[in-house]
Amino acid sequence: MIQTLVGLGVSMAAPNLMKRLKDQKVQVLHAMPGRVRLQSNHWKEDKIAAALEECFSQLPIINNVQASGITGSLLLEFTTPHLTSEQFDEIVQLAVRTSIDTYPHIKSKMKTSMKQGVDSLDDFVKKQTSGKVDAETLLALWLLFKGTTGFSANPAFASSLLYWAYTLISRDGDRS
Repeated sequence: MIQTLVGLGVSMAAPNLMKRLKDQKVQVLHAMPGRVRLQSNHWKEDKIAAALEECFSQLPIINNVQASGITGSLLLEFTTPHLTSEQFDEIVQLAVRTSIDTYPHIKSKMKTSMKQGVDSLDDFVKKQTSGKVDAETLLALWLLFKGTTGFSANPAFASSLLYWAYTLISRDGDRS
């Protein structure tokens, strides 16, 4: 009778747990007694993998932990062959919280992409002009042109364009 009630409780909790896993996009790739491999695309970052390993290696229930920033997977080996659904839920929640807490320490992928695009444009301009002009110089020239030609229509905006051009031209340091 008790086993039936426990089984009924687990079967009622399982859909709720699976819904949370789906919302967090955490997948159970492999599970067997004493071991589970979780995966999330949100964990595909070396800093997150290191944070997950550090966090889970401190838990007494964890015997071994391996995280991969390439695959976004987290392998956990437990000191016990079985976990309750509550323990498993807490482990998944801890993994999600750990990854979220690590986000501020990761370089922005969009900014990195934008920088690569600007660097590619800069390289292209330098190649086409034998190194005489770079993308920043072209931007400064465009700002100077728009600022001087638009002064009569909108002096405030034109002044800001001229100031931005001045700032680009007069600042120290060469981006190379």
